[in-house]
Amino acid sequence: MKKFKRYFVLILAFVVLTTVSLTGCKSSVKKPVTSKRSLNIVGFYVDSPGYDNSYNSLVKYAKYMNTISPLWLTVQGDGTVKDSTNPKALSFAKKNGLKVVPLVNVADSKDSVLLDSKVKTETMNELISLLKKHGFDGYNIDFEFIPHGTKNYVKDKDYLTAFMGTFRTMMKREGKILDMSVIPHYQVSPDISGIYDYHKLAPLVDHVTLMTYDRHNASSPPGPVSPEKWVENNVKDALNEGFKPSQICLGVATYGYDWPANKSGGFSAPTKTILQNAQQKGVTVQWSDTYQEPYYTYYDSTYGTTRQVWFENSTTMAEKIDIAKKYGIHGICIWRIGFETPSFWQVIDKKIGVK
Repeated sequence: MKKFKRYFVLILAFVVLTTVSLTGCKSSVKKPVTSKRSLNIVGFYVDSPGYDNSYNSLVKYAKYMNTISPLWLTVQGDGTVKDSTNPKALSFAKKNGLKVVPLVNVADSKDSVLLDSKVKTETMNELISLLKKHGFDGYNIDFEFIPHGTKNYVKDKDYLTAFMGTFRTMMKREGKILDMSVIPHYQVSPDISGIYDYHKLAPLVDHVTLMTYDRHNASSPPGPVSPEKWVENNVKDALNEGFKPSQICLGVATYGYDWPANKSGGFSAPTKTILQNAQQKGVTVQWSDTYQEPYYTYYDSTYGTTRQVWFENSTTMAEKIDIAKKYGIHGICIWRIGFETPSFWQVIDKKIGVK
């Protein structure tokens, strides 16, 4: 019995020493790398002339984006589709592992694409043809402010839903993504946003871009472009109206507006231009605690008027990312790449990381 006890003690000591030895070696063992990426990033892309062209941002920051949605396809009144696909950008995106899901908009906001069965059929068939021709991964249907010439778009609500239902069947037959851009409902006139029937659209789309910007715009008096609480309330509203968190892509802006003080009639400008102008004019950028957005005023000596500027920047980008994380949604959709400063991507790198 005593021999057994001594043998047991020796075995126990060996186990303890071995455990300590292995514990001391832990620092030399590499731990698996855990990605901190929790959100998808979609970059809206526009081939505009000048220094705010999206291509440079695509090349420089592709490692952060999962998808680009380029503005290459426009439906004409007769159902034909104007195709301005950029082969260089398309090739670069594919080679760098980005999905390409072009925006599809409507020329002159004409609603014949919804109301005329012949035009609708022509449009859908041509879009499918272009899908195959270019090897697109899907489409983002961006039908806004239709029909043309009216302030009330609700009359086309059921026609828009029907379009999406029919087109979904065709897209899923091809095994492709069907996304949609929608104007938010919360604190937006139902005459404008009511064309989007969230409850009925939710089962028809893979993702929805919630365009949570332009709370104040060129046609309104000066004010915040994308105030934080308004954005969050629109996310909650979209969830309450039937969209799943995994479907919602939060629209974030990289621009602002410059208005005559206290008057409508402003114009939009990229954030990087707005910040350059502030520096050149020697004005101080201020911060609104109420709206969580920067702004500044300046005197325009050419016209002898005071002007006010509100805009989105990297700080507001961080806020929007926090909202997206809070509600566990699909990601953020940036309108648009090419307008931003490098600090936007620094925030993305810190809060989301590379893909």
